[in-house]
Amino acid sequence: MKAVLEYWPVLAQGFWVTVCVGICIIFGAALGAIVLGALGRSEMRAVRVVSRLFIEFIRAPSAVVLLFWVFYALPLLSGMPHLSPLTAAITVLALDGAAYGAEIVSASIDAVHRGQTDACHALGLSKLQGFSKVVLPQALSQIVPAFGSQARGMVKWTTIVSFIGVQDVLYVGNYIRSQTYETVAVYCLLAVLYWILTVLCGAAFRALEQVLPLNRVSRVARVTVQIGPKSKGLARRA
Repeated sequence: MKAVLEYWPVLAQGFWVTVCVGICIIFGAALGAIVLGALGRSEMRAVRVVSRLFIEFIRAPSAVVLLFWVFYALPLLSGMPHLSPLTAAITVLALDGAAYGAEIVSASIDAVHRGQTDACHALGLSKLQGFSKVVLPQALSQIVPAFGSQARGMVKWTTIVSFIGVQDVLYVGNYIRSQTYETVAVYCLLAVLYWILTVLCGAAFRALEQVLPLNRVSRVARVTVQIGPKSKGLARRA
């Protein structure tokens, strides 16, 4: 283990790359999931069909195959860009996360009572205003917990970025193993690092749940209900 710790500066750099990739793909997947989920509930049939086809196109192949296709095969087509390993990895994993997250968003939007949308129309709000100011804030109370579970999985998806040369913590770990032959120590250390990342990711989403508008309102309502009987009891004693 001492031989492994001698490489800690390189390991820390690889760990930082993994953290950056994880943050980027989670944010990218969240934004993409909201867009795809909203388009999937569009009143225009063509938009719904295109959204569904795009989701199925991304979800059909495994993430590794899609990553290899974007990084190795796409540049061979005329006029297509040659993405750097880091850009290709973030793009593919964010799209993959968005395709899976779109189902979460769609189900959460459906859970919002239809009367909310009707009220928006009655107030003269546009569809975009009604969605962004009324429907989405209510749907977030269900989107965030479910997407938080997916985000922890996405942190572990980052392990495949080393397949195209991104020097993440797994890439560095394999390099250290080849230099020190400390296979057990290296992979135990990697397991601990990924465990730390998933725990921190879960904690971040739990904290995010607490600040959602609908959850804040629910907490205030519960406190009011609890204080009400106590105040009445104090008034009777007085």
